[in-house]
Amino acid sequence: MSRSATIIGFCVLLLALESCAISGRRVSELFKTRIDNRVLWRHHRLRQLRELMTLGGPTSQSKSALPGNDDQLQSFAESQNGTTSGSSKQSAEESESAEYPEMVLSESDLAEAGVGQHRLIMNRREIYEQNVVFRFYHGGQLTKTTSLNQKTALISDSQCTPGEKYAIIVHGWHENCYETPWITELEKNLNTFRGGCIICMDYSIFSNNGYTYLFRRFNDISEVLLKFMRTMQYEGMMFENLYMFGFSFGGQLVLDAGNQIGSSMIEAIDTCDMAGPGFDQDRFFKNVNFRYAAKNVQCIHTSTDKGTKLMNKCHQDWRMGQCGFKQPAAGKPPFGSHGLCPIFYNLAFTVDFLAESKPSECNLLRDPFAAYPIGYKMGYTENRKATVRGELYAQTTNQYPYNMFHNL
Repeated sequence: MSRSATIIGFCVLLLALESCAISGRRVSELFKTRIDNRVLWRHHRLRQLRELMTLGGPTSQSKSALPGNDDQLQSFAESQNGTTSGSSKQSAEESESAEYPEMVLSESDLAEAGVGQHRLIMNRREIYEQNVVFRFYHGGQLTKTTSLNQKTALISDSQCTPGEKYAIIVHGWHENCYETPWITELEKNLNTFRGGCIICMDYSIFSNNGYTYLFRRFNDISEVLLKFMRTMQYEGMMFENLYMFGFSFGGQLVLDAGNQIGSSMIEAIDTCDMAGPGFDQDRFFKNVNFRYAAKNVQCIHTSTDKGTKLMNKCHQDWRMGQCGFKQPAAGKPPFGSHGLCPIFYNLAFTVDFLAESKPSECNLLRDPFAAYPIGYKMGYTENRKATVRGELYAQTTNQYPYNMFHNL
């Protein structure tokens, strides 16, 4: 009997030990699961921090002012960090936040996020420096095509030499440097009337998408232009010999880069109907002027639907046609009031768009009206710009070459 009781007691002890072992494993697994969940949530918070610090548009005001659409570059950047998207990401965020609502990021977390931020910024820069292309022309011939990620000097094999005159042309939305007619015409005119090295910045890989897509990349493209200009300066091309021209979105780019150089170091900047949508709603743009972007800044305005409504930021602000709001010759895009601007500018190399007194229908406009000499005209070839400051008017017609005849 004693022996049977001993055996039964031993069996009970074994069962108790096995139960304890199972319970211990369950506790260990539960603890490990919670630890893993905390690690996953911590990584999720780090991703949120990186995205907050690196992704977005030119300004918070600008992004909120425009409708959203698919952001392909942001998706690319997120894939580089291994982030997820869609409903699975949203449900994960909700469950993780509910379980650990009070978790606080430590200094090591912030340091780790900073490393991720640096990698993401480098990815963005490399994308733009590789895909924004610069086409060099000399003597009317294309001599070189390059980008900032190339290892050779920019001016090598371009026939451009340190110290000579040079020009940079920047196109607008849905345009490029090799098929856009006004760019080809401007290159010919600059080769005839200016000479030297002529460069066209082609960012069409980004500008062929929707306008919101392009607008959100303004700062990135502007940084490429600025780096290109500083690299050219390092290679011996002087800002005092630099002329820049930009149309629409390109007008905003050349003026922004000129302002970042500052101190009126650049010889001259001319713009045609700089873009308004997105920029006019931006608090910074409303308050900035471009009179220190170059020694002379001439801005030509032909529309208010695609061009800026803020026509008082340059040394000479030309209001063409009907107060700069629209043009009598306007047709269907790309030859609407906006698209006519670079056509007028090219014609002005050989045709006179003369300044005149303010038309009566424009009397409600209160910007300072410029005093100008007889025969003063819009465009590159006018050589008395240094004495003229303010708002100027030039009537246009609906017949080619669109200028109004004046009997001086």
